[in-house]
Amino acid sequence: MNFSIVSNPERVQWQAPVREAIKYLKGYGHNVFISKNLFGKLIDLPEQVIICENDAEVVSKGDIVIAVGGDGTMLHSARLVHDSGKPLLGINRGKLGFLADTQPHELREALDQLIQGNWQTENRFMLKAETENQSYYAFNEFLFSKHANISMITLEVFCDGMTINKYWADGLIIATPTGSSAYNLSAGGPVILPETNVMVLTAVCPHALTTRSLVLPADKEIRVKTIPKQQEVLFSYDGKIVDLKENTVDVTITKAPFETRLIRLPGRNYFETLRTKLMWGMDLRE
Repeated sequence: MNFSIVSNPERVQWQAPVREAIKYLKGYGHNVFISKNLFGKLIDLPEQVIICENDAEVVSKGDIVIAVGGDGTMLHSARLVHDSGKPLLGINRGKLGFLADTQPHELREALDQLIQGNWQTENRFMLKAETENQSYYAFNEFLFSKHANISMITLEVFCDGMTINKYWADGLIIATPTGSSAYNLSAGGPVILPETNVMVLTAVCPHALTTRSLVLPADKEIRVKTIPKQQEVLFSYDGKIVDLKENTVDVTITKAPFETRLIRLPGRNYFETLRTKLMWGMDLRE
């Protein structure tokens, strides 16, 4: 079997589980692909790996993709997997780790389950944003936000051509169910089960106290425009800022025509992740 391993080569603390995963998989005779940048950081690597030019090539070679790091590495890997349908497993070496929820001490057990085929996948859809001449894909969310030198921005938002609202706020989040537990949650939006076929619109610090999050079917077309047209608005997808080349924003957002397959190991479920990561039900007095 072919395994692709993706990790940030600059994070020294992530190198140990990468080395361990390589050694374990090679010990069972499997092929392991890593980027040349990552290989250059793994000093005295005892096992032979197949070196690729970049992460995109790494992902293209494997049957299963393993992302070692935090949720940022998972988002990076999800965009690389794109529409290939290749399953993706996250080994958490970051902080919260909502997406990469397998811990380092569980690494060998997780790899055993992968090798034995004892796993399932959860399909997570992505959102697609289109400008006049470019397309972007988000696993978590799209964000429209103000520059530091202005007070607020005004955005007019439409659903299938019908006006939803004029948002006067610091920003606007349009999130997938996967991304509902990220920036959307911090901004007061709801947590949505990943398999739910919806998206959520949440304003960031809205001027009107009555403005609340809005959950919409994922098959709707959302259009976001600046009112008035000339405003300094930052547009980003999963934290990556896009230079729109102009101060006029006119972006159409729809459900992407493909899904990302996240590997779910036996005994894991989303409610367990919520309880663990958000400490639901925990009494610090106990």
